[in-house]
Amino acid sequence: MSAFPIQFFKQVEVTLILDIIKPEERLYENKSLGSEDPYYLFALTSTPVSHDDAMEISGILDWYNDSIRNFLLPNPLKSVRKLSGLYLTTGGFVGSQELKVAGLPPSREKAVWGGDFVQPDINTKGYRIAFSANSDATGRATITLTQPLLHNIPAGTQIRYGDDVNFQVCVKNRNGGEFGVKDAGKTIFDLELMEQL
Repeated sequence: MSAFPIQFFKQVEVTLILDIIKPEERLYENKSLGSEDPYYLFALTSTPVSHDDAMEISGILDWYNDSIRNFLLPNPLKSVRKLSGLYLTTGGFVGSQELKVAGLPPSREKAVWGGDFVQPDINTKGYRIAFSANSDATGRATITLTQPLLHNIPAGTQIRYGDDVNFQVCVKNRNGGEFGVKDAGKTIFDLELMEQL
């Protein structure tokens, strides 16, 4: 199976959906367990692509388009920081909006960057960092999230950062991208992907 063709999608809008619809409606419209938890919606627009690329992309999107298949979407936003080796120093609990992490470069201003994403290595939920934070002399910092944790996370859990985050999503809407000639013989694809929890 070919991976989702993220390399063709250069325009990205990310929205945290807080006004949750009823679980039954969400279950009907999307393959969801009916959770009322906040989720991310990704609106993607491709660059104009040639006939050959459009044929291939169209086939891939048709395969994903039934809103039944969940798949992993590599973080579509360019991260400001590139970090690895992060882990929780204390456990995170449902409802908390803070993660206490270690493994950062010591004494660095804005060691974690507001707007970048993090993800506990034990689930597929992505979280956005609300504010940039400095690290202390031991490479530790407290990360404030834009939304509360949806799961308990034990101390020692590895934390993926930025480009290493993969969101579990399904196709929510495909407004464009039916194969055809647009933009001087090129095709543009527009679609919305919904984070699945």
